[in-house]
Amino acid sequence: MATFIPKPHTPFQWVPCDSIDQIQIKQDLLRQELRHHDIKMSWTDPKVTMLESWLSRGDRRMAQVIHRAWQNGARFDAWQEHFNYEAWMNAFEDSHLDPAFYTHRERSLDEVFPWDHIQTGVRKNFLRRDYLQSQKSETRPDCRQNCYACGILPVFADLRRENPGGAWMCPEVKTPSRQKIADTALS
Repeated sequence: MATFIPKPHTPFQWVPCDSIDQIQIKQDLLRQELRHHDIKMSWTDPKVTMLESWLSRGDRRMAQVIHRAWQNGARFDAWQEHFNYEAWMNAFEDSHLDPAFYTHRERSLDEVFPWDHIQTGVRKNFLRRDYLQSQKSETRPDCRQNCYACGILPVFADLRRENPGGAWMCPEVKTPSRQKIADTALS
């Protein structure tokens, strides 16, 4: 069972990742409550979750940590038998960085993220609205029924015009009129 890691470019990029202790408590509870001979569950080591969180939520300073962890002997850390948590913790210490900064702090709604320069098509403001809705236990209805202006349509407008049809789940892209094009060109 994978542990939830709030990822960039999602509505949950503002929330903290659980601590190792919090993850362990949740896993222990699931182990107790889901004991049944027909249920087989595997668990992600909470320390591996920390590594995944640092790598997915880190900034450019993480490059120094990665290099230092490698110098400390970290190799093939995706393989459980090779994972070297202490190499990573020492790398953070050597780099004078706090790993909790990347994992365990709630981020402000106006924080500039290290990944903000990467354009995925979905606007950050749209993700922020989804995050705020989630805090009120609200969900957004399916966007195939009603477009919520997430930002995808303008990004892929040309591709959609070249490949129209039902494969696209968003509303159709309207081709601008010749007059509108001429007016835009003159302004």
